[in-house]
Amino acid sequence: MGASIATKGGGLRRFLDFMDWAFNFKAKPDRRRVITSLIIKIETSMQDVRETITKLEIRYKNLFKGAISSYVKGERDRALIYINEAKQVERMYTKLMVVDKVLEQVKLRLETIENVTNLSASMMEATNILSVARDYIKDVVPSMGYSIDSLVAETKRVIIETTDSVDINPDTAIEYSPEAIKMLKDLEKTVAETVKNKLPEIPMSLLAPNKAKSLEVRVKETAIKVPSPPKPRLRKPRPQEIDKNVLEYILVHGGFIDVNDAAAKLGVGKRDVIESLHRLKDQNKIAF
Repeated sequence: MGASIATKGGGLRRFLDFMDWAFNFKAKPDRRRVITSLIIKIETSMQDVRETITKLEIRYKNLFKGAISSYVKGERDRALIYINEAKQVERMYTKLMVVDKVLEQVKLRLETIENVTNLSASMMEATNILSVARDYIKDVVPSMGYSIDSLVAETKRVIIETTDSVDINPDTAIEYSPEAIKMLKDLEKTVAETVKNKLPEIPMSLLAPNKAKSLEVRVKETAIKVPSPPKPRLRKPRPQEIDKNVLEYILVHGGFIDVNDAAAKLGVGKRDVIESLHRLKDQNKIAF
C-alpha cells in the first residue's frame, strides 16, 4: 500500500515537473518569418529616409535659387545666409543618401540568406553595419539615428531569439568591423557623385563674393544652332531684365555661358545676350 502511494506520488511529481517545463517552455520562432518581419521594418525606415531626402532636395534648390536671386540684386549678405544653410542641407542630404544605401545593402543581405541555421553570424554582420550607420547619421539627423538604433535593437533581439547557443551575447559580439567601415567609405564615394548630379553646385563667386570684384565668365557659342520654337511675348524685356537673367544663367552654370543656349532659354536674341554681357562687364559685375 505504501509503495502504491509512493508510486502515485512519484508519478504526480513527474507530471507536475512536466507541466512546469511546458508552462515555461518558449519555442524558437520561425526564422524565416523573423527575417521577413525585420526586412519589413527596414523597408519602413528606408521609406522615411527617402521622404526626407526628397524634402531636403527641394529645400536645397529653393535656397540655391534664393542665393542666386539675392546675389543678382546685390544683397550679398543675404546670399551668404542662403548659401550657409544650403551647405548644411547638402551635408544632411549626403549622409542620408549614404544611410539609404546602407539599409539597401542590409535588406539585400537578409533577403539572400540561404542557410538559416547560421543566422546569428549573418545577423551580427547586419547589426555591425547598422551600428556604424547609426553613429554616422545621429549627430546630423538625430531622428534618423533613433530610427536606426531601433533596428539595431531589433537585430539583437532576433539574435537572442533565434540562436541555439547560450554563449552568444549580441551586446559584446557586435563591434565596428573593418568590413562595415569599408562599406560605409565606399558608399560615401558613390554617393558623392550622385549628389553632384542631383544638386546644383554653388558657384565659387557666391562662396567668396568679397574676394573678387567681378565674376570671371567663360563665354561660348555652340557650333550647331539648335532651333527652338519661338516664345510668344507681349513685349520685349528691358535691358535690366535681360542683364538679371543673363547673370542668373552665368551663376547657375558656374561662371559659364553658352550664348545660343542662353538666348533660347531666356527667349531673347543672340545679340541681346551679347549686348547684356558687355553691359555687365562695363558695370564690373563680370569679366571675360
